This record gives sequence, C-alpha cells and structure tokens, in this order.
Amino acid sequence: MDNNQLAEVLEEYALASPDEFDQSVLRRFKDKYPQFSGELEDFAVAQTIAKCSPEVELSAQQEAHYRTSALEALRSVRGEMQTVLHSLIETAKVKGLNRKELAEKLGLSVSLVQYLEKRRLEFSSIPKKLIEKIASVLEQSEASVVEFLNLPSAGTANANFKTATRPEALKPKKFEEAVREDQSLSHEEKQKLLEI
Repeated sequence: MDNNQLAEVLEEYALASPDEFDQSVLRRFKDKYPQFSGELEDFAVAQTIAKCSPEVELSAQQEAHYRTSALEALRSVRGEMQTVLHSLIETAKVKGLNRKELAEKLGLSVSLVQYLEKRRLEFSSIPKKLIEKIASVLEQSEASVVEFLNLPSAGTANANFKTATRPEALKPKKFEEAVREDQSLSHEEKQKLLEI
C-alpha cells in the first residue's frame, strides 16, 4: 500500500464530503479506490465521530447521547444492520443458558451478570476482555454488546412509586467496586476479575 497515495485519497475524500455524512460520496470513493475501501470507511467513521464530538466536558447523560450518535454514524458508514441486543439474559436463554450458566461461562457471579443486565455499571470501568467474552458467549458482535451496555440504566425509569416524588436514580458503580462488594465471590475469584 502506498501511504502517500492513501493520504492523497483521504484528503480528497475530506474535501468532497459534506458537513453531514453522505453514503453516496463514500460509495463513489470506494468504487474509485477499491484498494483503500477499508481505510476510507475508517476515515469516514472517525470524521463523523469527530464532527459529533463536543469540545467540552460532558455529563454522563450527554456522553451517552454522543456515544449513541457515534454508534449510529458507524452503522451508517458501514451500511450494517446489526442485531440489536435487548437483554444479555434473554439472549443467553435463546442459546440454552440460564443466568447461573451464563455467569459461569463469563467467570462472573449471578449478581454481576444482573448488574450488567440492568446497566448499573459504569461502561468505562467494564474491562474490554469481559466485553469480548460476553460477545463470544452470546455469539453477538462486540459493537452490539457495547451498544447494549451503553444504554441508560434499566433502574427506575418506568417504575411506579407510592410516593409523590420519584426516588433519586442510583449512580452506576464501577466494575471494580461491584466485584469487591460481591459476597458470593471468593477472594481468589475477586482477584482474578480485578486483573482482567
């Protein structure tokens, strides 16, 4: 691959792309330069994400919004229609696994699986190796697992309460904190999880 030619192609694409992502522009460049098809897709994704990213520090809700926008941009650029993951536990059931079996295959406790299911862990604290393992066990793409784990917490959003005021939403925990607090794990199991 000629890096100088690639740089020229990417520069030409950047100049030809409008402010918003345009699938037809990308398709035209991929047809014109098939040897750089993957690089053009990667560049288009990075360019779209950069355009969607703010330059200031964000709240967790804003960060989740931009993360979702970036995932939509990625799907648009790749032209993929991925299977949407709605539940780790329900997907495991389809694969013939109950909660306990899913937890065993992931090397987690049932309560940690429940934390993941309810999205009660800070996404940034979840080890990448665990995300890869979830994707492998559930036979899903890593992107769909990432998308699921980035959805808003499935806590009190649609619940009914007997009081006139809504309880304050619980803050998500860090993965490490949830592991340390898990009383069903032995010291060795906790150490193993904290090292991934």
